[in-house]
Amino acid sequence: MDKEAVLFTKPEKLIEYLDENDLLIDLSSKDSEILLNYMEGHGFSLGEIDGKLVRVDIGEEHGEVMEYSIDDAIDVVCEWNYELIQEAKERRDSPENFLDFCSSQGKYESLREDEKTLDKMFYKTRYGKEINELAERLAQEAARNIKTSRKTDSVAIAVTEEIQQYSTDKKGKVR
Repeated sequence: MDKEAVLFTKPEKLIEYLDENDLLIDLSSKDSEILLNYMEGHGFSLGEIDGKLVRVDIGEEHGEVMEYSIDDAIDVVCEWNYELIQEAKERRDSPENFLDFCSSQGKYESLREDEKTLDKMFYKTRYGKEINELAERLAQEAARNIKTSRKTDSVAIAVTEEIQQYSTDKKGKVR
């Protein structure tokens, strides 16, 4: 991409972009702020070039610019949040001193609040919708199998195999 990306530095600009480009995902200002903050915290920014959403590596002077979907942005931020929660939990559970514990606990609680917001955003993405469809299909199949008196353990095996197949096909998008 030869053109310079216009970076979204304010949540309102990301929301405006999504609305103008008919990306059917409704994000609040808080949602957008969380996305942009996590991106920046990991050395990236979201922006646009010629109406296309892009992720820009802001850690380097001429960092990589790649076309990106809002679904992928939400998905990666959910992953980062999960990793940060695990790190904060480990630090909280093994603090060096009381001050370290208090700091870690505060960070952990803040990340868990972000997680609630991110979970709601995730289920608006295509990945979240696919997972809901899979869950519904699996529940219907399990109910059918139970009605036809298949043993419960064989139903559990069939459901587990379906989940594993989905997870493999989607390259780990299932959390």
